[in-house]
Amino acid sequence: MATIRRDIGAGHHFIFDDALISEPSVDTFSPEFWQFQNKITGQAQGRGTTIFIQHEQHHWVLRHFKRGGLVGKLLSDQYLFLGVARSRPFEEFRLLKMMREQGLLVPTPVAARIHRQGIIYRGDLITQNIPDSNDLHHMLCRQALSKDDWHNVGKALAAMHNCQVYHHDANIRNIMMDRNRHIWLIDFDRCHKRKGNSWKQSNLNRLLRSLKKEKNKNPVFYWDESEWKHCIAGYRSEVR
Repeated sequence: MATIRRDIGAGHHFIFDDALISEPSVDTFSPEFWQFQNKITGQAQGRGTTIFIQHEQHHWVLRHFKRGGLVGKLLSDQYLFLGVARSRPFEEFRLLKMMREQGLLVPTPVAARIHRQGIIYRGDLITQNIPDSNDLHHMLCRQALSKDDWHNVGKALAAMHNCQVYHHDANIRNIMMDRNRHIWLIDFDRCHKRKGNSWKQSNLNRLLRSLKKEKNKNPVFYWDESEWKHCIAGYRSEVR
């Protein structure tokens, strides 16, 4: 599938898969544009708002890049421009494309855009929606996962690590399960390829911390720390 990069002037730069979308425009990344056409089917709140779009036969997820933490309160959605290729939307687009080509269950990238204004830029990413899926937080607030489910979570993390991809925030909200109980990994902002192996344990530690946190936070949460061994067993069975 061909990937094309383009600058239409006024600081707008695009990268997209021309097998999935033809000639994206500024409007393609505008929630107001899709709202006017009554094509928004839902939204999710995170650092910013992620919207779900149904357009013709397509089911897309549009995410505007926003900062978190204290920096986010000051700069919101502004990033220092260090080149188009090094922008967060372009880097995530390419990383997702590489992982899809390696057979990983991650969102399919459709298009990304940045808008440069002087030394700062803002950006957006469109991916294909994962049909009939929920994140593990949603699942565990309603039902326990099986031993096989946890085994598959570990295998999904191992597959990512086998591609030498570091996930910046491998928490349970960034792990999805579809109706066939397949495990997907999402939200690869600030993620990248790394050499070596010493960093991989930190991804596993991050997931365990998020499970413990939600266990303490939610009055109903169907997870016990004794189940962690199933995730680790799945990971070890797959990791190279």
